[in-house]
Amino acid sequence: MPAAQGSQRRGRSKAELDGKVGVGRLRAEEESVSIWFRLLSCHALMLAELRRHLEDRITLARFDLLASLYREDGQTLAGLSRALLVTAGNVTGLVDRAERDGFVERRPEPTDRRVFRVWLTQKGRALIRELLPLHARHVHELIGSLPASDRRELRRLLGSLRDHLRRPPAGATSRPNTSRSTRSRT
Repeated sequence: MPAAQGSQRRGRSKAELDGKVGVGRLRAEEESVSIWFRLLSCHALMLAELRRHLEDRITLARFDLLASLYREDGQTLAGLSRALLVTAGNVTGLVDRAERDGFVERRPEPTDRRVFRVWLTQKGRALIRELLPLHARHVHELIGSLPASDRRELRRLLGSLRDHLRRPPAGATSRPNTSRSTRSRT
């Protein structure tokens, strides 16, 4: 049962959870869930548009693979799996197809021949260099019409949220690293 339906059964509508109905302040837990849903909605809407703009040239999954390797070439399959937020099986298939099409190559790790690293080929590097500016332009088309002050504030707030989520919870020794990368992405 979707969370919005469950909240309706407890007496709150989706509109109330989104803060659109004047019923007073949301409980902190409901507010957190509402933020989560808004982030997911924005992510899904942006992905759909980016997919539509890139689909005649490349799949979004392959774009993400090439962009990840462009930022940090020579990643292991396990590293790519973490960076792309996909399963090891999915990344293996993605790399297999990209290798078949000449965009990447696997090379054995010199210190451990059981490990392979994935590298962009010249063809892959040329394609991602061509697509990154197009991608940036499409992202800007989606976000750029927000007032500049709102964009700055949104960037600041999302950075704060990211940093908060990277901190270990109180009393814990560490939090599993589920971020796309440990390096900051502006």
